[in-house]
Amino acid sequence: MNATVQGAKKPDYSTYPNLTRAEAQVAARQLLALNGDGPAADDTVLTSVERFYRREARLLDDERFSEWYDLLADDLFYWMPLRENRFRRDKRPALDPDAMALFDERKADIAVRIGRIASNLVWTEDPPTRHVYIISNVEVFETETPGEYEAHSTFLQYRNRSEHDEATLAGRRRDVLRRVGDSYQIVRRLILLPQSILLTKNLSAFF
Repeated sequence: MNATVQGAKKPDYSTYPNLTRAEAQVAARQLLALNGDGPAADDTVLTSVERFYRREARLLDDERFSEWYDLLADDLFYWMPLRENRFRRDKRPALDPDAMALFDERKADIAVRIGRIASNLVWTEDPPTRHVYIISNVEVFETETPGEYEAHSTFLQYRNRSEHDEATLAGRRRDVLRRVGDSYQIVRRLILLPQSILLTKNLSAFF
């Protein structure tokens, strides 16, 4: 990540990697189609993805956001759609790329959020939130694109700030990971929380 994001000078975020709205909608539909139907990746790939997720969780725990940012592909689409409470007889799709989302972001948007935290002007993060991320239930599948993998996982995120401000969020993730050297980059990420209404005071966090 460009060092200026964490410096005093405000960077020109318009020059950062981005997607058009049409490209983002295609990416959202790609994420919705990830159902673990492909061939399971071999144990070597599974182990390396689990290692990648453990490192990612540690970087987020330690607020090493610049290093975490480098794990994101330039064509990243990062999506946390809103959930709706519906009767079983309602056959509309549970998730809609055109509906409102808690996060509907590209790599440039992530850079803006990291820059805000680094500015020391975000009162919700000063004093900072302490995080613990736990990643589990990792499954990895082959895709039609060589070097890219479909990965499913569950997460538990505990957050504490000051004395009495705490929250625990759990959910599922669907990722598209791209092999880069001996590691991976996150190309797509779908974050699914079970709640339809979040009772946390803010979502100043990454998942």
